[in-house]
Amino acid sequence: MFAVGAAVLAGGRVFVGVNVENASYPLSVCAERNAVAAAVAAGERRIEAVAVVGGEREPAPPCGGCRQVLAEFGPDAAVISESVAGTRRSWRLRELLPDAFGPASLG
Repeated sequence: MFAVGAAVLAGGRVFVGVNVENASYPLSVCAERNAVAAAVAAGERRIEAVAVVGGEREPAPPCGGCRQVLAEFGPDAAVISESVAGTRRSWRLRELLPDAFGPASLG
């Protein structure tokens, strides 16, 4: 199991999520997307930052699917990732997903 927890800052509030793994891997849901879903369920539509903590020794940035979801809710969001060992890295979402496909791309 690859344990991950995430929190997104949206509208001055923090929304949390954890990854939910499943024996059928495609049905698993990442912590970042669960945190975004919690924010959206509370009526938020803009993400200011996301923090990710993984159970490995090195920080893990969001996966490609999570980057896409995060980009639609906060293309300029700060992304901070920390490992259980205390190592931290940070980026802007645009650095992790340059030239992202988003709502404006739909024409």
